[in-house]
Amino acid sequence: MITIHHQPISSSQLSSSQFHGQYSDSILQQLHNHPAVFNYSSYEELNFEVTMRNYIVVAALNLYQSKASFATFYYSRCNERYWRLTNEGGFELKSGVRPSQAINDIFQNGDKYAFECATAMVIILYKAFIDTVSASVFDRLYPDVYLWDWNRDSNFPIITENVDGHGIIGDIRYFKNPDVNPRTPQWQGENAIELPNGYYYGHGLGVLRAEQMIEELNENRRVGATRSAYLMNDANRPYFAFLFRYSRQRYMETEPSSAV
Repeated sequence: MITIHHQPISSSQLSSSQFHGQYSDSILQQLHNHPAVFNYSSYEELNFEVTMRNYIVVAALNLYQSKASFATFYYSRCNERYWRLTNEGGFELKSGVRPSQAINDIFQNGDKYAFECATAMVIILYKAFIDTVSASVFDRLYPDVYLWDWNRDSNFPIITENVDGHGIIGDIRYFKNPDVNPRTPQWQGENAIELPNGYYYGHGLGVLRAEQMIEELNENRRVGATRSAYLMNDANRPYFAFLFRYSRQRYMETEPSSAV
């Protein structure tokens, strides 16, 4: 259910509002029909979340098409024009490089990059935020981007919710493989973006339905395994309300005041 200032919003009210993006209608429908209550301070805040969720899907599909490879931390690689590869397999932004430019390069020159699935999720979220608020705002908010695992700026919070079968397009879900083969520990699970129509994007596995993700992970179980991989009930998602307020507040702080 969607509420504005704790007042329920009808389908007709939503349809009369302006929401842009290829997947916005599907996202709105899921939020509206969800058993949980999603409360917003304004239509603008609701639009922010819907827009960013839409761009999360777009970024996931573009990363899939980018030719960026899957690799464990030891075998990570990056475009050294923008990043320095650290000893732990992370990407440290080079001095003088705009953060948004470096993030965008991953999508434009994917064949120069290799990383694991958690790093891919953060890359997707950063890219979606750039497309939601603009590159210039992102650069001001997050000047020191470092990509490694789930590492991210402290002012880019991610929350975990129990969705119990009611994930929303743009959520990050996790497929767990409890009997993973110890020879392939990287397949102990797969972080995946929830896409429309029952599909998921997982870096290294691609765009698949849930049962196909599970089949792929089951191929990497130990000998004698008795437990199947499965989709967990939790979902990770950006703390949209915080990002909405933070981006607006910092943008207003950095805008020059008008002459009187």
